[in-house]
Amino acid sequence: MDCLARNAVLSARVEKTLPCVVWLLLLFLVGGCGPSSEDRRFMRRLNSGTVADRLKAMAETPRPADAAIRTELLRIFENGQESPLIRSSAGITLGGLHDARIVPAAMKQLPDSILTLGKLERNRRMEPYLLGKALAAYGPEALPEVSALLRDPRREVVTWAIMHHGSYRHSDRAYEVLARYLNDRDIFYRRAAAFGLSMVAHPQAEALVALHLGDVDAEVRYNLAWALLNYGSSLSLRSVEAQLVVEKEPGVRQELTKALAIIKSRPVLPPPPALRKP
Repeated sequence: MDCLARNAVLSARVEKTLPCVVWLLLLFLVGGCGPSSEDRRFMRRLNSGTVADRLKAMAETPRPADAAIRTELLRIFENGQESPLIRSSAGITLGGLHDARIVPAAMKQLPDSILTLGKLERNRRMEPYLLGKALAAYGPEALPEVSALLRDPRREVVTWAIMHHGSYRHSDRAYEVLARYLNDRDIFYRRAAAFGLSMVAHPQAEALVALHLGDVDAEVRYNLAWALLNYGSSLSLRSVEAQLVVEKEPGVRQELTKALAIIKSRPVLPPPPALRKP
C-alpha cells in the first residue's frame, strides 16, 4: 500500500473515532466539575422534608464539605424566603466550615436588619442576632468587618456592633473594644459593652467588671453583675460585697447576691502578681 493510501485509511479511522473521544472528554469534564451523586443526595436533604429534617441535615454536613455543598448552604442563607431558623442554621454551618463568603453575605444584610428591627414581622425579629451567630461561627477573623460598623453614623448599628464583640470569647481585640466603650459617655454604648463583657470571658475582663460595678446606670450594673455570675472569682469578691452595701435597685441586688454565692462556691484564686515598674 503506497503512502497516499495509508494516509487515507488513517484519516478515515480518526474521523470515525474522533466524535467518541470528544464525547468522552466532555463527560469527563462535566462529571469532574459538577457535584457528585452523593453531594446531590445531600443537597436534596438540605432542601426537602420538615424544618427538623433540614436542620438535622445541616448538623450532619460533612467536614470538610465540597464546594457544591458550601455553595448550596450560601444560597439558602441568602434566600429571604427561607425561615429565619433555616437561614441561621445554614449561616452557622457555613461559618463553622470557615467559608469566607459568609462574612460579606452577613455584613451586607446587617445594617438594614438592625435598623428595621422594630418593623420586622415577629418571626424575623431575631435576624440581627442570627446574622451575628453566623459571623461568630466563622471566628475572630470576622472582627475587622464587625469593628468597621463602629464607625457607622447610626447609634443603633454601633450599639449592636459593640455588643456583638462579646461573641468572640477570649479575643484581645474584642475585649479592647468592650473596655473602651464601657468608659463611654453614651449610656447605650456602656450598656452594650457591659452586656458584651458578660460573654467575652477574657482574662482581664473580671478586674474591669469589678471596677465598674458602681456605674450610675442600673442596667449597666445589672449586666456587669451578670458577667460575674459567668466568670467571677475570689478576685472580685470584695467589690461585689462593697456594691451590695450601697446598691438600691432590687434587680441588680438580686444578681449581685447570686454572683456572690457563686463566687464563694468557687476555689479561691491567688492574688494577681504586682505589676513591675519599668
